[in-house]
Amino acid sequence: MIRTRVLMWVLVSSLWSFPALGQGAGITGNCLPPEEPFVPEDDTSLAQYADLVAEDFERYFSASSEYFACMDATRHTEFERAQQVSERRRLFLDRLDRLGLRSKAAVGQEP
Repeated sequence: MIRTRVLMWVLVSSLWSFPALGQGAGITGNCLPPEEPFVPEDDTSLAQYADLVAEDFERYFSASSEYFACMDATRHTEFERAQQVSERRRLFLDRLDRLGLRSKAAVGQEP
């Protein structure tokens, strides 16, 4: 049972390390936190898979760096998007004012 879990863990960890299946370069908004390494409970399994567990910890910390970079990129992209939407809202409100429709459009005061 433990051997099966460890083998599944190795498979998933291996797949996670491929760029196409990890964070994805240039993709924002889809940041997935890395999965924590599996550490066997019993000493026999730990001794048998110590090298794999150590590698998985290294993958975890590498993926954590990628995750934080992804979140930073997403924050930057969303901030720029919010600025663009804010400008579009300003233009929209200006048009409503020019057409005398602001009160009919149920648009409140600017935040």
